[in-house]
Amino acid sequence: METQRREFSDQDFKASKRICIRFAKNGSKRFPAANITEFGWKDYCPAVFRHIQGLDNIESANYVLSVCGIETLVELCSLGKSGKLLYLSHDDRFVVKTIRKTEKKALLAMLPKYVDHVQTFGSTLLTKFYGLHVVRPVGGTKIYFVVMGNILQTDLYLHRRFDLKGSSQGRSMNKVTIDEATTFKDHDLNLTFFLNPLTRHRLFTQIKKDCKFLEEAGIMGYSLLLGIHIEAPTRGSTNGRSLTTGNSFPPDLSWRQGSSELILDDSEKLTYK
Repeated sequence: METQRREFSDQDFKASKRICIRFAKNGSKRFPAANITEFGWKDYCPAVFRHIQGLDNIESANYVLSVCGIETLVELCSLGKSGKLLYLSHDDRFVVKTIRKTEKKALLAMLPKYVDHVQTFGSTLLTKFYGLHVVRPVGGTKIYFVVMGNILQTDLYLHRRFDLKGSSQGRSMNKVTIDEATTFKDHDLNLTFFLNPLTRHRLFTQIKKDCKFLEEAGIMGYSLLLGIHIEAPTRGSTNGRSLTTGNSFPPDLSWRQGSSELILDDSEKLTYK
């Protein structure tokens, strides 16, 4: 069922909820055993973030299982100690990022305009924030973190991933070994995209609206994430060629030779030409 637009009060943006999460020391069928079994937990603006979840048809119970599991909480505490920032939930649906307290305050400050934007523009390309929390293991330190949608989650095999900033300085991938987890940058994008006029108009219109929001919020450090899946031509086709055989990696050398062209047709599928 489609979630209806909702107006929030000032109190909704100031609200928080504290709970204590306890796990059995010896584990259970659903949760494995762990050294840390008790956590203090705080939700910020719970009604607001639950609404954002609903906009993307995320059930609250599924969100809790993905984010509040013992593996995630223990990993979060480890990330906080090691200084690492990112963690992928066990179902690959959410990206959990540890943040500083100042970043938490900045997100809360922009949240009223952010939720208005994502409600107004259902096709927004902005990162979806599904929750803002702080967790503290008993006897430990507080870990602030935000839960975001995994933008590149898909059942399709992604042949290339790009992080594009529209800049040239330092925007080349310098890894010697390329694997399926490699993220390329602006200078590595040697493809030309042909989009049908309507798709192009919708895409660029939304990008402009999203960038205007970021500009008004005073946010400078952002980029466009691009994942590319290239379909193999149907058997007997003479109009295209595949960069890969099945789901093998890396693609063949044709990716590296000369310029490549990709066509985004009316069905919004990428094909190689």
